Amino acid sequence: MRLAILTGIYVGVVCSAQIGAQKIVELPWTGDAAPGGAVLIGVSLALIEVAHRTAPTRREGWINAQVMIGAGFAASALLAGWIAVVDAWSPAFPGQGFGELADTWRIVAGSLAAFAVSETIDNAFGARLRDLVADPLRVLATNAVSAPLDTLVFLLIAFGSLEFFWGQIEAKLAATVVLGIPLVLALRRALDRPLPVGAT
Repeated sequence: MRLAILTGIYVGVVCSAQIGAQKIVELPWTGDAAPGGAVLIGVSLALIEVAHRTAPTRREGWINAQVMIGAGFAASALLAGWIAVVDAWSPAFPGQGFGELADTWRIVAGSLAAFAVSETIDNAFGARLRDLVADPLRVLATNAVSAPLDTLVFLLIAFGSLEFFWGQIEAKLAATVVLGIPLVLALRRALDRPLPVGAT
């Protein structure tokens, strides 16, 4: 049950990030530019660290996190595919369509490739650090490794350049500190509460 709830949150964050990536935004604290989904990728990477606490052992926690990553991967591909299908249908009213949102295949390919690399590395690194360091430090350490990898793979495939590299790094790491760590701590407290009798 706990893993299912966490996976639902994770899938929602990942799909929202994919939609947000369609727009390049100006970061309020530096003025640098980054795809709008970058902030939520910082959150998704942090959520992987919570998955390690959904099982009694490191290996089982790693497996649970990989299940989440697989669900996020599948949902992201499904979202892009369904948008393409609906966009190809004849509209009932003139002028209807998804516009730029339907032209997402490079962004989707970049997202999925970045997903496969960064989230899996984040999971492996985080699983090793479980019980060795406090959760906030674990989130910072894993994201410091996985966020640059995610950015590098995504930008090269989706945009063919590293123009937004620093903006993405700033957005992901800021999201890690401002959103990711508090969310991890709150979810960790919820996971540590004993389940009612008969619940799983």
